[in-house]
Amino acid sequence: MLKMARKSFALIFILSLLISLAPVSLADDASYGAVTGKVLDKNGSPLGNATVDIRDWSGLVIGSALSAPDGTYTFDRIPITGFDGRNTFSLMARYNVSDKTYSDKTIFFWIYKNQVVQHDVVIYYYPPSGHGWLTGKAVSVNNFNQYLSATIYLNNGMYYFVTSEPGDHFQFYLPEGDYQVWAEHNENGRTYSSGKSDVHVSSDDTKTAVLTISLAGNGTDYHVPPATGVNVVHGSIKQKNNAPLYGAQIELCRLTGSSLDPVMATTSNVDGYFEFKNVTISSPMESFVARVVYDYNGSDYTRVSDAFTIYYNNMLNVPHDYAVSMSVDFVDSGSLQIVTDPPGAHIWVDGADSGRATPFNFTGMKVGDHACSLLMDGYLPENLSVNVPSEGTAHVTKQLKPSTGDVYFYVKPSDASIYVNGELAGNGSTNLTKLQYGKYSYTISREGYRSVSGSFEVLPGEHLPIPVELVAVPGLSLTYLGYLLDSMLSALGNIL
Repeated sequence: MLKMARKSFALIFILSLLISLAPVSLADDASYGAVTGKVLDKNGSPLGNATVDIRDWSGLVIGSALSAPDGTYTFDRIPITGFDGRNTFSLMARYNVSDKTYSDKTIFFWIYKNQVVQHDVVIYYYPPSGHGWLTGKAVSVNNFNQYLSATIYLNNGMYYFVTSEPGDHFQFYLPEGDYQVWAEHNENGRTYSSGKSDVHVSSDDTKTAVLTISLAGNGTDYHVPPATGVNVVHGSIKQKNNAPLYGAQIELCRLTGSSLDPVMATTSNVDGYFEFKNVTISSPMESFVARVVYDYNGSDYTRVSDAFTIYYNNMLNVPHDYAVSMSVDFVDSGSLQIVTDPPGAHIWVDGADSGRATPFNFTGMKVGDHACSLLMDGYLPENLSVNVPSEGTAHVTKQLKPSTGDVYFYVKPSDASIYVNGELAGNGSTNLTKLQYGKYSYTISREGYRSVSGSFEVLPGEHLPIPVELVAVPGLSLTYLGYLLDSMLSALGNIL
């Protein structure tokens, strides 16, 4: 009996143990997902020893990890409880350096059961840019909703124009540091100013300043606001023989560390000259270079200028005109001399107006074929192809052909009016000179006579006679009787 009781107790104990272990066994069989990736800075470089938290949809941290020296991190065995085999999660990364913490997070993303998801975390505020934004508005001291047109000044010489339009704010992109900012509003020939405000601009942050101006009293003497600044970069390129380099591509590049970021491009003209207008930057000053790219003997030849500083366009007491001259160590040009009779034809080279007129000798023309056009009022255009030899001269001499002709109208009666293309061209017999070649319409008319209409074509260099005798309208009018008498006398004269 005791033996039976012991067996029953053992059986009950085993069953109880199995039941107690059942949830663990089910949990072991639950579905999991995994996520791996890298912690990166804003430049895409990996960040080691960064703390990465993974959070569920409610924001609860369900795991933490440290990134490896190459920036990698991994979370495995993430429970997936969604009925469709997936759940949403987000990642938060924190990176500590120089007693400062930089952090950023991802948006929510899906992790699927029995799958490994790749997801990087980018800390966009590291490394710090060293620059931040100063923004704000100029308003009436009595009504912060009344915006005032004003010039906003900084103690580093920068300035900004705002209007009275609601919501019109000023903004400056500045190196981290301390500044003074103030506003000047002109009204009725007087200047009203805000006080100078001390502000601190932090890296990768925005500082807002509200500049209040009182319009009470008489203000101060009128202070003329500065003009809008314009930055211009220009220069010329010379070859080894001191001839200008024509047709080179010039790039204006922002210099960031050792990398060149092209922001504008142009082509040198026949004088080797290039120009960039309205060069704008957002910070007080930035470094630039000019880069020459030229096809020399089938290969790209590159030359970079010395670095130079361009200032914010609206900045006082700094230069805004930048001259950059460069030279190359080769010769890839010849000369092109063009003469026309008559002289004074405008010269176009390779589809661009050279700004020159014949006779002219171009130096520094790229070796090879060029398309030239000669244009002159009153003459037919001349289009030609010219081959320029290396360090030699190609000669072009052209006799220009007139593009106009003359038309002489012999009309009777002698006071008939002549209309060409609907406009009065003269009365009586008229010689029309230097008409542009082409087709025209005409009408000859006089009161009491039937009008005559027709057309004619002017050919370059030709003289076209057009005789027209109007016929009087039949009737008892003096005009018609005079016409009959004149016709009879003409007929008698021919007989006699």
